[in-house]
Amino acid sequence: MSANRKAMRLATLLAIFVTVFSIQADVISWRNGGNGEYLNSRLPLNWSENILWKTPLENWSNASPIMVDGKLFVCEEPSTLVCIDSKNGNILWKRSNDLLDLLGFTEDEKREVEALKKQQVEIRNEINRLENNQRRLGRRLEREEDNETLRSSIEKIGVDIQNLQTKGKELLNDPKFGDALLAPTHPATGYTSYTPVSDGKLIYAAFGFGLVAAYDLHGNNIWSKQMDRPFDIQGYATGGSTSPLIVDDKLLVRFSDYTALDLKTGDKIWNIVSKPAYGTPLIFKVEGESFVFTPRGNVIRMRDGEKIQTGLVAMHPKEKYSAFTSPVIDKGIIYTVRGCHYNGNDGHAYAYRIPKDLEELYETGLEELWHTIVHEKNYFASPIVHEGLFYAICEGIVLSVLDANSGEIIYERKIDGLKGVPYPSLTLAKNAVFFGSDDGTAIKLQPGREYKEIARSRLERFRSTPIFVNNVAYLRTYENLYAIKAN
Repeated sequence: MSANRKAMRLATLLAIFVTVFSIQADVISWRNGGNGEYLNSRLPLNWSENILWKTPLENWSNASPIMVDGKLFVCEEPSTLVCIDSKNGNILWKRSNDLLDLLGFTEDEKREVEALKKQQVEIRNEINRLENNQRRLGRRLEREEDNETLRSSIEKIGVDIQNLQTKGKELLNDPKFGDALLAPTHPATGYTSYTPVSDGKLIYAAFGFGLVAAYDLHGNNIWSKQMDRPFDIQGYATGGSTSPLIVDDKLLVRFSDYTALDLKTGDKIWNIVSKPAYGTPLIFKVEGESFVFTPRGNVIRMRDGEKIQTGLVAMHPKEKYSAFTSPVIDKGIIYTVRGCHYNGNDGHAYAYRIPKDLEELYETGLEELWHTIVHEKNYFASPIVHEGLFYAICEGIVLSVLDANSGEIIYERKIDGLKGVPYPSLTLAKNAVFFGSDDGTAIKLQPGREYKEIARSRLERFRSTPIFVNNVAYLRTYENLYAIKAN
């Protein structure tokens, strides 16, 4: 082969390599800006085929990866940020965000903290055991309503749980070491259900024991701040999953309250007390002014944290925390959905129109276009809107598709053969809708007014929502990070 032909062939191969890997759009936040849209990428048909690379990770996480300047940033339980080369899956750096280091404890003090952490684990394990027993006896009591001995046993277990919860809170309130202890969390939530966010220069990561850290792309820590602990609902360890957002010149975070931080320093700008929620808020603008629409249906002005409107999403009286999904926006309309564990048609989907000027917003607020009763089970997966249709899937593995203009239910379908819980959020590529389950199943659906499944495949268990860049899916499973090329 001549030197010229070799050079031309090399140039062609290099061009292909550049097309696949180098010219990559950044995905800098949860769900690629909130709506879960990747209209320039195709979805893989079979997730177990066309694997470009697989990188093992030391611990699990529910957070999605983000992509900045060809680098992927993912999390590991309980406090690690990992930087990975998107071309080959090589780990470039890891940074642990341990409270013990942040608070400057000596080695002897760290050992004392570790002993207290061990007590925390023992208390949590015993509470879990008692709660499981309480639920088992409660189901039996439903069949034996007159069994007073059984009722007394359940009440005694409740007292034992409360006493253990009190001990746990006493540890957290320890005057010397309490700040170094990890706040309790739900085993399905962990401490890394918060997807990082970036402004293209720095990576901002939040961890569910109340810590926020900023790093540059090379892994240098710019600042770290210990915040308020995640909310604790009636003694129940719930954790959190509200991903941080960059709004104007502020970083919006939430553990127990919404807090705005200075991007450069991490200093607190404002804080507002708010009720429990898990989903990530939606940002919208009116006449250049930025506002937040929260999963509970509150409207907050970003400039100063002022609440403009509240209570636009109905909460179940027995489950006042079940706001798990992130709202989405399409053509000036905000869409959201919520359900709960209890039966009784307590599933709600909403559409709200954003006013065109500030005067209308302040006088009348968002305008409700429709409110539709949908399947009642919890919605952990965030919805999408595409070509006039609203898609949502609930814990009961029922997919609801509504007319986005009227709220009319086009169809509701139980997805046969799908097990586990659909934690991964719905995602839209240019050729299909993605949804899946934590049993490792990925489903590719043709958009439209009828259910048309294109492909279904299984890889390994995951709760994270994938991202898609240049026809490559990046998926964070419990054990690995995958790069999978579309067929």
